Amino acid sequence: MHCVGHEGRVWQVSWDATGTRLATCSGDKSARIWAPISPEHFYSGETISTEDMQVDSDNDDRKTSPSWQCIEIIDNAHKRTVRSIAFEPTQSKALATASFDGTTAIWDTADSSTHECIATLEGHENEAKSVAWSPSGQLLATCGRDKSVWIWESNGEGDFDCISVLMEHTQDVKMVLWHPKEDLLASFSYDNTIRVWKEDDDDWFSAATISGHTSTVWAGDFSANGKYLASVSDDRTVRVWAQRAANEEGSANAGFYYRPDLLYECVAMVPDSVHTRAIYSVSWSEPSSESDCGRLATGCGDNTVRVFKVTEGTNGLDVALECAQEHAHGLSDINCVKWNPKHKGWLATCGDDGVVRIWYMEP
Repeated sequence: MHCVGHEGRVWQVSWDATGTRLATCSGDKSARIWAPISPEHFYSGETISTEDMQVDSDNDDRKTSPSWQCIEIIDNAHKRTVRSIAFEPTQSKALATASFDGTTAIWDTADSSTHECIATLEGHENEAKSVAWSPSGQLLATCGRDKSVWIWESNGEGDFDCISVLMEHTQDVKMVLWHPKEDLLASFSYDNTIRVWKEDDDDWFSAATISGHTSTVWAGDFSANGKYLASVSDDRTVRVWAQRAANEEGSANAGFYYRPDLLYECVAMVPDSVHTRAIYSVSWSEPSSESDCGRLATGCGDNTVRVFKVTEGTNGLDVALECAQEHAHGLSDINCVKWNPKHKGWLATCGDDGVVRIWYMEP
């Protein structure tokens, strides 16, 4: 399935909590919300044909699939590119968008059928790169080119207070990500590191610095149970990290607000021979059974979507390539991949071609 309408590259996709709507953002300064015309039939497979699922890289037909529709356009949402978008996770009525204009906007449908801007969060000196809600929806994290991570608290009715500005990264911060079970925040940076932030009596601090990648760390995702953290990088590797016993050694270059409290070690790695260019996105699916750890999907600059099966065995964690879809977005970079949180096997992707695609992978 493919959804067409954006007039620029599509940077990110975000499913709502029910898995029935998909929000996207673009270089055309807009955000869009998509949905299947008949969700109950679509996810059961009744409206799907094999022909509709195939992608022909030589076909320039940019017509949206007949089983999906754009249900809302938030036009001119920002003055510049909208780089990141996220549904509020508890009720999915609100949306957050982060833009290269340095602002983060909060959109809500409380009093209407369409999203209206109820708050604009300012503070980043320049481009805002990512926005993420905490699982409770009470906290919002943003990051940007100014090397900072901001944490905002929602007081209801569009009122947000900045409760922390974290400046430990030494280069651009590309993405922020909340732990699914604990009050932990991860940030991924151009300085080749991942930071894990923790709160102590209303004071947020850097509890761990994860090093190992040799170039920009573009993105990451936690496993559904929060036990593992996957990261992807410009070094063309996928690394999986697990939390271990507390680290008391610290680092001379870790930063003023660094308090060694957590330790992560790499427990699995997809080598740089698998992906041929930078990996920009990773998404971890829900497990299909108790015996597996779900699937990792990656979006890459080599125009390929790859899916890896993750299993725990006697020799540790195994990450095995299960399938690869070349030219998933023609000859364009793939900017984001995201598994549906409720309907297993469904994956959304977007790329520089301005198209959003919906894929299905059998269990």
